[in-house]
Amino acid sequence: MRLRRPGSSAERIVSAYANGGFRAGEPSIMLPVSLAVAMEFSPRGRSIGGLAVGGLEPEIRELGELEVKVEVPDRPTPWVRCRVLCVEGQDEVLLSRELMGALGIRPFYDIGKWRLADDEPSVLRDEAEPEYFPP
Repeated sequence: MRLRRPGSSAERIVSAYANGGFRAGEPSIMLPVSLAVAMEFSPRGRSIGGLAVGGLEPEIRELGELEVKVEVPDRPTPWVRCRVLCVEGQDEVLLSRELMGALGIRPFYDIGKWRLADDEPSVLRDEAEPEYFPP
């Protein structure tokens, strides 16, 4: 994934997890605190509550907006604007199912592959290696 703040030319390329279970109601990306700070967000954003697997209620903070795009070697992809969320202790970048849809990401979790919505049916792309960020 390629990330940038709206109106900025500074970009960052990261590996992100397309999490079909992350339902946010709108295109959203979950950033680890250290990455949020590196991208010049304050981790003290507005608390919006939240509910996670097992009934856990982590404190989710809304930090602002990012523009994101899928980074693939064979063609350009469009930028999509999304909401930035942050949960302390999260160490990977997570894409909400709504952001996955807006980006055209179609995962095949069982085989570790994915494609873009407008890729030919024969195209299966390899998942990126996970990228973890320090707390």
